Amino acid sequence: MKRNSLFLFLSMMFVWVGLCSAQTTSDKYYLIDGYFFNGMPPGVRSAEGDRLAMLQDDEGHSAWEIRLGKGKTLPEYAIKYRIPVEEVPGGEELLRISRSGKAPVLGIASNSVTLDEWVGKPFPDFKVTDTTGRVWTKADILGKPFVLNYWHTGCGPCIKEMSDLNEWMKVCPDVTYFSTTWNTAEQIKKIVENRPFLFTHIADELFFFNLFKVQVTPTTLLVDKKGIIRYWDEGTNASKREFLFDKLKELSAE
Repeated sequence: MKRNSLFLFLSMMFVWVGLCSAQTTSDKYYLIDGYFFNGMPPGVRSAEGDRLAMLQDDEGHSAWEIRLGKGKTLPEYAIKYRIPVEEVPGGEELLRISRSGKAPVLGIASNSVTLDEWVGKPFPDFKVTDTTGRVWTKADILGKPFVLNYWHTGCGPCIKEMSDLNEWMKVCPDVTYFSTTWNTAEQIKKIVENRPFLFTHIADELFFFNLFKVQVTPTTLLVDKKGIIRYWDEGTNASKREFLFDKLKELSAE
């Protein structure tokens, strides 16, 4: 049964390859609410009603434009990570094209982001086994902040961010750090040892994926000392990691 579920899950993941690459690379420019970003800013995710357009000028400069759904605005904290229009190749012309309203809409998001519904709620009970054979439950993570990072061996951005996540452990040692993947312990062994990746690894396991219906990797979740889910983000780039790291330091200090 577990293997059948894994097959179905992996099949579904292939559908998300394009979305993952769009959200995890930092060499793509995005225009949101009139602000340019190098990569998706923290806390901004596709949601029902959002529109995606491609802006492109005659010189070949381009940027993705995310037109937020009705009633949505860019989070105030995300604006901190904007970049000046003059730092974007062709930025002034791309902004003019956006304001003209002539850029074609390539798609309209219809998904709802389930993890937003969990923010402010207790992390559910669980029982999982790490790659050393230790069994973990919710009781083991209470009293300290908790980080849960989703990844898999075919996710380049996941692997690239591992060294930065290790730095979190140096600055905030009073935190429980988990990684979770559907790959087996044997499949991840070379990566986590050679990079290295120092989190506690929950491998060959879909529990946390199914629990929150996580479909994008990497996804990272922060839980406070009382076991309350406080922050999360999907995809990775410098601004997303900076945002989550700042929030983790705040949780450690509470």
